[in-house]
Amino acid sequence: MTALALNRPTAKADRVERAAWYEAKANLHTYLAEQGGSDAARESALALSAHRRSLELLGHQN
Repeated sequence: MTALALNRPTAKADRVERAAWYEAKANLHTYLAEQGGSDAARESALALSAHRRSLELLGHQN
């Protein structure tokens, strides 16, 4: 979590860099969702959103 926060791309980052960051964010939220608990559904939604954003940055259709 800390590494993700500290490595957030700047406005000068290219789209591939930003896409990789969003995919890492998606992976974190997927992991948290898999742990279960009351926030699992929200974590899944955040994972999906981050994954979609990553694909958008790479120019892929969702």
